[in-house]
Amino acid sequence: MTGYKLSNHSHNLAEGIIWDHHVELVLFVDILSMKLFRMHPISLDITDEYIFDEYVCWVQLTNNKNIYLLGMQSGLAIFNIKTCEIKYLNKDIPQHTSQRLNDSFVDLFGRVWYGSMEHESSDMLSGVLVSYSSKIKIIIHDDGYGVTNGPIINHEGSHLFHTDSLKGVIYRFSLQLQDAELTDKIIFLQFDPNYGVPDGMCFDKKGNIYVAIWGGGRVNKYNSLGEFIYSYKLPAKYVTNISFGGKLLDKLFVTTAIHDEGNSTGSQLKNGYVFEVLDHNSQGVLMNEYLI
Repeated sequence: MTGYKLSNHSHNLAEGIIWDHHVELVLFVDILSMKLFRMHPISLDITDEYIFDEYVCWVQLTNNKNIYLLGMQSGLAIFNIKTCEIKYLNKDIPQHTSQRLNDSFVDLFGRVWYGSMEHESSDMLSGVLVSYSSKIKIIIHDDGYGVTNGPIINHEGSHLFHTDSLKGVIYRFSLQLQDAELTDKIIFLQFDPNYGVPDGMCFDKKGNIYVAIWGGGRVNKYNSLGEFIYSYKLPAKYVTNISFGGKLLDKLFVTTAIHDEGNSTGSQLKNGYVFEVLDHNSQGVLMNEYLI
């Protein structure tokens, strides 16, 4: 088992974890509980909690340190953490009330990439991959997804990686970043669902890819060619997302979900808790900021 620190709080579906360097806190959401959290990077204690009236699916930084970009059940919104005011920017995606948003990434141009999925029936292939900016608005880049996860873009801005957890696949696209153009879609990694499927992802400073394995109780590390490097095994079956954080970006945080098994009395699993993976000897990079 991988060395780890464990939070003293658990969540139904913790997701969307990122580092906020402005306030030096870890951000994540609990989708099903409709909450956004800020967490101390050392103690792993919750410092702030914000409650909404619909699913909040992910959070991203913006170029205003007091405003976050949120992926809500019904669309994109900005949230002022000082006033707790929420303002919706776009509700074109998701396309139906049975859908919600799921996972996101902000690129070097301040554009956000994100996916949609069915939240009432996860076996429908109605999800899409889109990008949005304050200037260009919505672009639908790809469709036919069951459960969208990722996406992430490599440091060079040449490739975008996007997951369909339902199919157990991570796709790689060639990316013309300035024009937000995706081409040359290929299967980058294919997973055996008997051992878990890919969920959220992140890069380290060297360009290695870290993949949360939902149902597999681990985070896998791959190089840029998709070659397996290492597996960080955790006492939680439903691993959802990972992010580097801390002042030196040398801490690796992992979110998990309770899902259908819960944390039954006497269980050794810590489903739903937030972990810090120890002794990984890696470092991340700062998150890009959405340009309001």
